[in-house]
Amino acid sequence: MTSQADPRRPKCAFCEKWDGDANLTNQGVAKGLVRFNSAARGVCLAGQGRNTKIANEGANCSNYDMSIKAKKYT
Repeated sequence: MTSQADPRRPKCAFCEKWDGDANLTNQGVAKGLVRFNSAARGVCLAGQGRNTKIANEGANCSNYDMSIKAKKYT
């Protein structure tokens, strides 16, 4: 399932602390939007327990830190 979002807004797929591959691709229709596989799964390296997360999670995350890969699309 492909989605697009602004990487400046928290999503696990765009976070430095998320260990997974959400297939980030080129900017979406509007400048600053990045396409990604919103159903991809990865592991959150922040906090305790290394919880499995879905790429589309993270909206209210206080540990969000945009990854270098996501930054290059902004």
